[in-house]
Amino acid sequence: MFEVIAKDLLGRIGRIETKSGRFETPAFLPVINPVSQAIPASYISEKFGCRAVITNAYIIYRRLRSEGMEKGVHSIISFDGVVMTDSGGYQMLEYGDVTVTPKEIAKFQEAISSDMAIPLDVPTGLVSYEKAKESVEKTLANVAETLEVLANGRRALWAAPIQGGAHLQLLEYCASRLVEMPFDFFALGSPTPLMEGYMFTKLFKMIATVKRIIPSEKPLHLFGAGHPMLMPFAVAMGCDTFDSASYYLYAKDGRYMSSSGTLRLSMLDYFPCECEVCSKYSPDELRSLPDDERVRLLSLHNLSVCFREVMEIRQAIKDGRLMELLEIRARSHPRLYAAFRSMLSDRKLIELMEMHTPVSKRRGMNLFDKLSLLRPEVSRTRSRLMEYVPVKKSDTIVLIPQVGGKYKTVEAAERIVKEKLPEVAERASYAFFLNPYGVVPAELKFVYPFSQTNFSISLLSDAKENITDATVNYIVGHGYEYVVLLNVRSPSLRELVMLIKSKLEEKGIMVSVI
Repeated sequence: MFEVIAKDLLGRIGRIETKSGRFETPAFLPVINPVSQAIPASYISEKFGCRAVITNAYIIYRRLRSEGMEKGVHSIISFDGVVMTDSGGYQMLEYGDVTVTPKEIAKFQEAISSDMAIPLDVPTGLVSYEKAKESVEKTLANVAETLEVLANGRRALWAAPIQGGAHLQLLEYCASRLVEMPFDFFALGSPTPLMEGYMFTKLFKMIATVKRIIPSEKPLHLFGAGHPMLMPFAVAMGCDTFDSASYYLYAKDGRYMSSSGTLRLSMLDYFPCECEVCSKYSPDELRSLPDDERVRLLSLHNLSVCFREVMEIRQAIKDGRLMELLEIRARSHPRLYAAFRSMLSDRKLIELMEMHTPVSKRRGMNLFDKLSLLRPEVSRTRSRLMEYVPVKKSDTIVLIPQVGGKYKTVEAAERIVKEKLPEVAERASYAFFLNPYGVVPAELKFVYPFSQTNFSISLLSDAKENITDATVNYIVGHGYEYVVLLNVRSPSLRELVMLIKSKLEEKGIMVSVI
């Protein structure tokens, strides 16, 4: 049911196959109200190429039960693509209870021909540990009842709903229990209160906790994640699908979405967008429209931004530049930036990302500052350099500055070494330093990712301790006893060269600078 086409970090472009057809991931599933559609699902499909939506089976059960049983959910919402149905968990979170049993809503979702369905879970929300544990146990009990119904046969793909909220121990417990059960995909619940409160670090930890437990071959859905600012982070951490009604709820509240945050329509002088709505209306004109029309048009803009962000994420995955998109988006808000830094400091998560990130990519990498050096590709490359056996074995190595030096080729370096230190010229091996990876043997200079990495001198200055440690670790790890450093012109880089010299000498290695 799930075919992976391309990967980068934990993000992946894939295809989910259902009885009503397939759709591509990562995918944003707009929430469609089955009773009143501000933007018809058929129009969203036609306008944005949307092939999957989510609607509420509980609302259909309460208000359109006979029609739903007779016509099916696709007819109810007039949509010919893939329809996921929620079971009433959101209503339980909002109102405290629902008037349906887990078995009843499971049978109903099958009866109305849902393509992807969710058991009646009990969302955790932002509550105490005791309340969170209660929601987990109730969810697991409901899931057990649902599986009794599904044992008689199923047509829909069924999700395992993971609850526990920000209590990571409970998330682990819930996910571990659900992994043992016969579900087609997983769904992480209760992120909405965290997103509304800008508690992004907690949200990222929730996703990372779950992703380490569930099987990688099964998709992960994230409930209520409908803001474009968060989408690339959710995808990079392994979420394949996500849903939200935020495009409409924000519009009702006069909020205008962008990839870097949310703006108030009342405070906009210009539209920083070229979608159909923003191209046709000015902010003043949109504000002057009747309420229903203004909300409809603002909803269309918000949908446009969401679907555009999904396409940008897919392209970033194809190009192997998903991390660079995260670095750009992370500057959208201080708390998002703090969450991004926290994500990069999670070694278990970075190691998992390394396992799923291709070794070679069709485009090079852009590294900006010391934060960029925490990305999985850099740590993996450094590890492989430590394992690499140089073509020429020697106790002496000549390090050529990759940037800022007078001598930029091995041939030029050999000439100056023969002139200044003729006794070591013949036996020395040659490599490049002053780069994000530490030391790169000359024979690997044009191997990916070394010559395909773009960085500035400011990165080396910003991360001088990190660069120094990587350089020293390589020299010590490969057993060199004598190092010749070719000097540089830039004062800031000269300081880095001297720092490397000092650290090497502390390790008992002889160093000359020429």
